[in-house]
Amino acid sequence: MTTQGQSRHEMLVKLGCIVRDAGAIVRRYFEHLRGDELIHKGATDIVTVADREVERYLQRRLHEAFPDIAFYGEEGDYAPLASYERVFIVDPIDGTTSFVHGHPFHAVSVGLREEGQTSAGVVYLPYFDQLYWAGRGQGAWKDGRRIRVSTNAKLLNALGATGFGCVRGRIRPDNVPMLSEMIYRLRGFRTCGSAAIDLCYVAEGHYDVFWEYFIQPYDWEAGALIVEEAGGRVTGFDGKAPQDERGRILASNGLLHQEMMDILAKHS
Repeated sequence: MTTQGQSRHEMLVKLGCIVRDAGAIVRRYFEHLRGDELIHKGATDIVTVADREVERYLQRRLHEAFPDIAFYGEEGDYAPLASYERVFIVDPIDGTTSFVHGHPFHAVSVGLREEGQTSAGVVYLPYFDQLYWAGRGQGAWKDGRRIRVSTNAKLLNALGATGFGCVRGRIRPDNVPMLSEMIYRLRGFRTCGSAAIDLCYVAEGHYDVFWEYFIQPYDWEAGALIVEEAGGRVTGFDGKAPQDERGRILASNGLLHQEMMDILAKHS
C-alpha cells in the first residue's frame, strides 16, 4: 500500500512503532559503549556506532513501511533537503554527547516533511520509554495523552531551555551573551543537550521558551510540529518560518514569543 492509501492516523501509529523499535537499539548501547565505538567527526563533534546502526535501521524500516517517501538522516550522505518533495528527516540519537556520557536525555527523532511543510513528527526518549507525536491538525500527544503548552505570560516566571551547539561549532554570534541576559530574566533555565526533547518539553508545558542559535533540521523538524500542535509557536529569531540553513530556532508557548524575539534581536 502506498502512503497515500493509508490514513494519517495509521501512518503515525506505524511511525511510533518503528521509532520505539529503534529506541530499543539505543537502550542496548546505553552505558555499554566501548572506546572503539566512538568516532570523532571533528574537534568536538562525535558519533557512535549506535547512531549509525539506528540510522541504518530506521532507513530500512521506513522504506519498507513507506516506500514512496525519501530519507534524510544526520549521519549519512544525502541529497540537499530542498530536492525532496516528501522526506523523513531523521536524527537517530539527538543528544549524542549526553548519550556517550551516560546522561539519560537523548532521543530518536523522525519528522515528515511534505512539499516544504512538516506533516508528522515523532520523538521517542528511550531511557524514559516516552513517546511524543503529532500530526498536522491532529494535536500533540504523549503516550496517548493530549498535551498543551503552558499558559504562563510572564517571562520572570518562565523556565527556559537552550543549547550551545553554536559555541561548540565556533559560530558567531553565539549563545553566551544571550544567556548572560536571560539568566536575570527567567526563573531558571535548563540545558539537556537534545533540542528534540527541549521542544517536546515546551509542548508539554514543562518549559515556557526554548531558543538555539545553531541546530539542524533533523534536530528540530519533529519537535517543532509537536510544539505547534500543542498550541505553541516556533519560528526563527525574526518571527518567520525557521530556515534550514540558518539554524536559529525560537519555540514558546506563544504568549512569550514577541518578548523573546525582542531580546534575541539584540544578540543576533
